[in-house]
Amino acid sequence: MNNKKTSFIPNWHNLIKFLFDPKADWKPKFGIFLAILYVVWPIDLIPDFAPFLGWLDDIGFTIFVTGYLFQSINNYTVNKEGVIKKIEVEVHKIDKSK
Repeated sequence: MNNKKTSFIPNWHNLIKFLFDPKADWKPKFGIFLAILYVVWPIDLIPDFAPFLGWLDDIGFTIFVTGYLFQSINNYTVNKEGVIKKIEVEVHKIDKSK
């Protein structure tokens, strides 16, 4: 079972690192582009002329993409920290053996 928690409060430092890292997953980055495009695009699943119902699909899609982005950033951060910890352990082993 996966016990990792997803934070829904953005860590701006990790967000910027994720967005500008060319090795990071491209799908959440593309999702941001799609969410912005979907909100400003005049054609929706539910037309925006219906005052409240027309905005629900925009809000739902944006929430979905935002959740996916936050999960991807958390995975990116955990993976980066895991690699750093493994390197620190190996360096400590080498120092200990000397």
